[in-house]
Amino acid sequence: MSLTNDEFDRLERMIYRPVSTRPDWLKAWRNEAQYLLYLARRAVDADDEELVQELEEQAREMADVVEAKLQSDGLL
Repeated sequence: MSLTNDEFDRLERMIYRPVSTRPDWLKAWRNEAQYLLYLARRAVDADDEELVQELEEQAREMADVVEAKLQSDGLL
């Protein structure tokens, strides 16, 4: 099993997306997103497909929320 899912890739791209100004919440969000990706890699290593699917859903939700926040702040 490998971590080549679009939602995880999307989340990782958002972590490293440059922004013109960094809102206060962005650093904390990046830490949470990196931890989620860490958990996903561990789940892949353990061959735990159910956990990978759960984390994929969380990654999708997290990316959607942050994308909306960045758009509302005019940073996208």
